[in-house]
Formats: sequence, structure tokens, C-alpha cells
Amino acid sequence: MSNIPTTRFDCSNCGAKYELVRVEAPAGPTTDREITCISCGGPLRGREGKFLLKYFLIERPRPPRPRPRAPPREHCRAIVTESAQIALGFSVSGA
Repeated sequence: MSNIPTTRFDCSNCGAKYELVRVEAPAGPTTDREITCISCGGPLRGREGKFLLKYFLIERPRPPRPRPRAPPREHCRAIVTESAQIALGFSVSGA
């Protein structure tokens, strides 16, 4: 079996990692099909000049990490009010 050169490729939409193989298109007419990412459905090129492109998924993208939740609004108002009182020179309880 011959060694076919491969290239690493990352989906520009979701970051899924692929091994990309370029295969010379056979002589005669070929049908160009739409190729999409397995993870996100984003478009992938199916052809590059005289080569057909074949994608092999090697790693799905990691889900985004959850963002920390903001404190409740009442807590934020209390902090702002306390800061305003300090700025205006009022004494703040507990300080």
C-alpha cells in the first residue's frame, strides 16, 4: 500500500479536526457534491484544482466552557450604592 500524504485541517466554523487527503480526480467528468462538516454542518471544499478532497474526522470540537453566572441584581445595586456612599463621604455600616 502506498503512503498517501495527508494534511491537518480545522473546520473554520467549529474547530473540528480533520485529516485531509487529496486524490487526483479521475479522467472524464465528475460530479461536485456539497461536503459539510460532520460536527456543525458548515461547508467544506470538495475540490482543489484537479484534486478531490476527502476529510476524515479525527477530533470533534470541545463544547464551550460555561460562563460564570453574574451575581443577582440586588447584590450589584448594594455594591454600587455602598461605593457611591463611600465616594460621597458617608459612613457605611460594617466598614
